[in-house]
Amino acid sequence: MIRERRQQDLDLLCEIAAALDVAPSSMSGTDPRAWLERDAVELAWVYDMAPVHVAPTTNVVGHVQLDRPTEASSTRALAVCAGRPAGALLAIGRFLIKPQAHDYGIARHLLKQSCSYIQRQGKTAVLDLNANSYLTAEFCEEYGFVDLSCEDPAVAPMIYVG
Repeated sequence: MIRERRQQDLDLLCEIAAALDVAPSSMSGTDPRAWLERDAVELAWVYDMAPVHVAPTTNVVGHVQLDRPTEASSTRALAVCAGRPAGALLAIGRFLIKPQAHDYGIARHLLKQSCSYIQRQGKTAVLDLNANSYLTAEFCEEYGFVDLSCEDPAVAPMIYVG
């Protein structure tokens, strides 16, 4: 089940980040806890493997964070690449999935729920593949994202078109 991230989840999420084969470029040289807590967070969700009647538990296996791409955030380049005002966007980021047999289904569920939430807010979803090492262009395209061109080679932006 998806639920809001709690402070108690951060240690588990740091363990998941450490278990990843490739860390997101945006985490490079940063303490995982600080990386999870920075930027203008709109919403942070975790995927908790517990049944609804038991949750929350310590069986967190996934995370996604929705950020407002402000001037001070690490996602500010997404607004420039999208050619839209930052206030019209929410960036999907801090996407972590614990490596396991059913991680694809968890990632799919988190991505779809994120896009639904963003649409209900009247905003457009964007993401940076370089900052989300778990996500691939093919995976995101399957769920309605398209590549954006960007002059900054450090950013691999995508925008949700449905």
